Amino acid sequence: MAHDASDFLPGDDQKRPAGSGDVTVQELTWALIDDQIDSGELQLLESMLLSDEAARGEYLSCVQLHADLVAHFTQPAGKTAAGKSPVLGFLNEGIPPINAQPAQQ
Repeated sequence: MAHDASDFLPGDDQKRPAGSGDVTVQELTWALIDDQIDSGELQLLESMLLSDEAARGEYLSCVQLHADLVAHFTQPAGKTAAGKSPVLGFLNEGIPPINAQPAQQ
């Protein structure tokens, strides 16, 4: 889990960098969801979740947010995005979707 030194944790009065050693359940959870967690961090997250009810609540909040965002931004089956953008959506009206198969000759 790589962090930029300019990353700061929201609501942290001391404005410590996110990668400064004391990682939060939230940081570890997002690293897990993003497939950016290493084995040591995974063990730390598991330990935090096993020992702290508040950590479990924070973990569930992150996972719920991820699930809600995936559900919100997933298109229903059979729908295409062609020409549906409210901003300059008319620009791609005549272009076939990216996953379209070439015409058979």
